Amino acid sequence: MVYTGMLDVHAFGMMAAVLLFVTTELLLFAGGRAGLARFALYASRFGNMLAMIGMLAGIGLIYLGGWPLTTPWLLFSFVLIAIMMVVSRRFVRPWQQRFQAAVAGASHADLDALAGDRRALVGRAAVLALFVLVAAMMMLKPELAQLT
Repeated sequence: MVYTGMLDVHAFGMMAAVLLFVTTELLLFAGGRAGLARFALYASRFGNMLAMIGMLAGIGLIYLGGWPLTTPWLLFSFVLIAIMMVVSRRFVRPWQQRFQAAVAGASHADLDALAGDRRALVGRAAVLALFVLVAAMMMLKPELAQLT
C-alpha cells in the first residue's frame, strides 16, 4: 500500500514536471512578452519542485522495493541523472538567472534574444531529453531486469 502510494507520487511528480518543462519551452518560443516570460519561469520553478518531490519518492521506492543500488537499470539511471544535473548547472542555470533579471525590465527584443540563446536552448533540450530517457528507463525496468 505504501509502495503503491509512493509510486503514484513519483509518477505524478515526474510526469507533471515534464509537462511543465515542455510548457516552459512553448511559452519561451512564443516570445517577446514579459508576462509570458514570467509565467514560463514560474512553470519551470514549479516543474523543478515537482521533479524534486518525484525524485524523493523514487528514492523511497528504491528502499521500499528492495532494489539493490547495483541493479543495471538503476545505475544507468543514476548516470543519466548526474549528466542531467551537470548540463543543467552548466548551461541552463546561468541562462535562467540572466533571463529572470531581464524579465523585470527588458524590452521585447532583449527577451526574444535571451529566449533564443542557442547554448541555453541546447542545454534545456538536452535536460528535457535526458529526463525523458530516465523516465523511459524507469518504465522499461521489468524488461531490463529479465535481460540481466
